[in-house]
Amino acid sequence: MNIAFVTSTAHPDLTPDDRLAVAQLERRRARVAAAIWNDPSVDWAAFDAIIIRSTWDYHHRAAEFRAWIDALEAAGAPMWNPAAVLRWNMEKTYLRDLERAGVATVPTEWLEKGTKPDLGGLLAERGWMDAVVKPVISAAATRTWRVSHATVLDVGAQFAESLDAGDVMVQPFMPEIQTRGEWSLMFIDGDFSHAVRKMPTEGDFRVQTGFGGRSITDQPDGEVVRAARRVLDVAPSPWLYARVDGIETDAGFVLLELEMLEPSLFFSHTTSGAARFAEAVVVVVGRG
Repeated sequence: MNIAFVTSTAHPDLTPDDRLAVAQLERRRARVAAAIWNDPSVDWAAFDAIIIRSTWDYHHRAAEFRAWIDALEAAGAPMWNPAAVLRWNMEKTYLRDLERAGVATVPTEWLEKGTKPDLGGLLAERGWMDAVVKPVISAAATRTWRVSHATVLDVGAQFAESLDAGDVMVQPFMPEIQTRGEWSLMFIDGDFSHAVRKMPTEGDFRVQTGFGGRSITDQPDGEVVRAARRVLDVAPSPWLYARVDGIETDAGFVLLELEMLEPSLFFSHTTSGAARFAEAVVVVVGRG
């Protein structure tokens, strides 16, 4: 088997986490190559499976990345996750689809690029004392910031800059992120594999390591796992991997994001996750 793990120029040798999965695939006699998604020298037709992994610059080059997906799909390339899933998951508007299907999500105002809405008026109308603003296409909390009634007059330029760059979403701040943390539940080929709880550093709300956040190996209770499964029941399929990010509130599990494009799968936080992933890759190659 010839397998491509698709990455970006910032991670030409893959991430330490993905190298754990590579080692497991090599034990199964697969050959795994790190392939940068926008490298024109890559012969994508040479691979039995193209696994999207650390393409963590796609949000800076969204149109180019979408065109790359389209080109591989047109060529019949065996992509995992499949092209239709990747396109659907690229824009956080997928949350609207999940909400319509009955998934509990964070209330969201969707704002179009180039518009000039009144942010203070929006917060007042919604009754949100504290909110988070982020791009509709984003990763790693890029251009994600917090605003409140007390600070709304100070962020006018920042808000305008966000809307000049692209579509924007505004959501109420969920305090459970700071008190209970954010769950990331990893699913591989339909089955729950493992989970981590992510916590922000004191005074922040972003759980990414680049902002001081930390990830802790933890085991969610059965209701959290069942809630995550319900999210995936209404997501597009087939898929090889998915990460369900959410928080526990007094009203139950609330989805923050469903990552089916290029999520970190936290293999270093489990003794079996990388092996389970490798087995699943072998299975999907066999199906193809």
